[in-house]
Amino acid sequence: MSFIIGCDIGTTNVKTTAFDSDSAGILASHSEGYEMLHPQPEWSEQNPDDIFKAVCNSIRKVCEICKPQGEPIGISFSSAMHSILCIDKNGKNLTNLIIWADNRSAEIAKKLRPSADGKKMYRHNGTPVHAMTPACKLVWLRKNEKRIFDKTDKFIGIKEYIIFKLTGQFVVDYSIASATGLFNIKSKKWDTWTLEKIGLDESRLSKAVSAYHIEKLPAENEFQLPEGTPLVMGASDGCLANLGSGAIRKGTMAITIGTSGAARICSDVPYLDETMRTFCYILDDDTYVVGGPSNNGAVVFEWLKNTFFSDSDYNEIFDAAAQVNPGSDGLLFFPYLLGERAPLWSSAVRGGFLGLDIQHTKPHFARAVMEGIHLNIYSIGKILLETQKVKTIYANGGFAHSPFWVQMLADVFGTPVALNDTVDTGTVGAAMMGLKALGRVKELSDLDFFTPVSTIFEPDKAVHKQYRDVYEQFCISSEGVLINAGK
Repeated sequence: MSFIIGCDIGTTNVKTTAFDSDSAGILASHSEGYEMLHPQPEWSEQNPDDIFKAVCNSIRKVCEICKPQGEPIGISFSSAMHSILCIDKNGKNLTNLIIWADNRSAEIAKKLRPSADGKKMYRHNGTPVHAMTPACKLVWLRKNEKRIFDKTDKFIGIKEYIIFKLTGQFVVDYSIASATGLFNIKSKKWDTWTLEKIGLDESRLSKAVSAYHIEKLPAENEFQLPEGTPLVMGASDGCLANLGSGAIRKGTMAITIGTSGAARICSDVPYLDETMRTFCYILDDDTYVVGGPSNNGAVVFEWLKNTFFSDSDYNEIFDAAAQVNPGSDGLLFFPYLLGERAPLWSSAVRGGFLGLDIQHTKPHFARAVMEGIHLNIYSIGKILLETQKVKTIYANGGFAHSPFWVQMLADVFGTPVALNDTVDTGTVGAAMMGLKALGRVKELSDLDFFTPVSTIFEPDKAVHKQYRDVYEQFCISSEGVLINAGK
């Protein structure tokens, strides 16, 4: 039996899964977590060596379980986007990993976004100007940490760091590169104009390669695997969530709600929104992923639990919320606890409750928070619906473990929502890409058996009608939230 490993390097943990390459059966799976650091207000960092250690431990654990089946035919990677790490000429870290949630460059992004230069950057690179992007983070570093900026030999992301630690090579896949705000999505090269604008030479970035590019493990390696074991570059976690769920066909949308959230569709041509509301990233040489990311996914629900329900488990909170009417009896929640990316693109905006009165109880707050997260995701999905009709939504991420919350998504969108056999679609997508890179299949469509659907949630038409009215109020009130944030 041959098997392929998919490794998904996420924001709070790494998930590693071994799949039978012929049947897609899961042979083993392991996850390890790591901390997010906030050394100053608006800063979000991680220790890259903690992540590397978690990746190594996770892959070794899975390989140990699969030892009776032999060695993996390859390891393929998915990872979170938008991170920056400064490396000196000796390969040593000069900073922690600055991750997507970091807002230290918010003022830079706020000034650049409406400018002619900001709009041109978006037209070239497909990434909306925002504090999340490595482009803005690099401008901040040059202005505020010039000594570190000048001393840096390479500016890289977390997947590049993993590959460098394993092989000594600095390479980045087109998918991760396309999320930096520095990479031309049409030419598939580092964008010369953008690099000149921010004062950066291409030599200080990794070599951009196809998602199907393969590096090989040396004889001595942290995974304790044979020399020459293929490492497939893979793609970003967002793009692979589409592939790993089956949402790469026309008429489908993927919605991920993990720590953060996103709504995405696939296209065979790059699509850029005139008002810069959406991103356009690369999945592989022939496929673009268009969508919008939200800062405020399950991390907001975690805040709800810690603040209002510290003595309850998740199922008890879901059960309490289910007793409340759709619309939470007039209680609206704006989930912008961490600022927001799509569709508002404001680091300053903050969340809150509206319509609170004496009838509202703790279960009302629970349902309002769940609804607020979905209404915000719907405001992103609605933009994508302007480009194509969607017949099926594929849901993934931690929220998909709750049937109640998934049904709510179907009711908000008024569209059937499909759940795959596994909600960890990043590892699935990575494995699929790995099999193509290794020549096991000619086309990704030959791997449809990797994305079976276990459950379909049909929308309740009457509840959807109620949510249309709630969404209208949500949009009207959101304008006031933005005005108060000083956008």
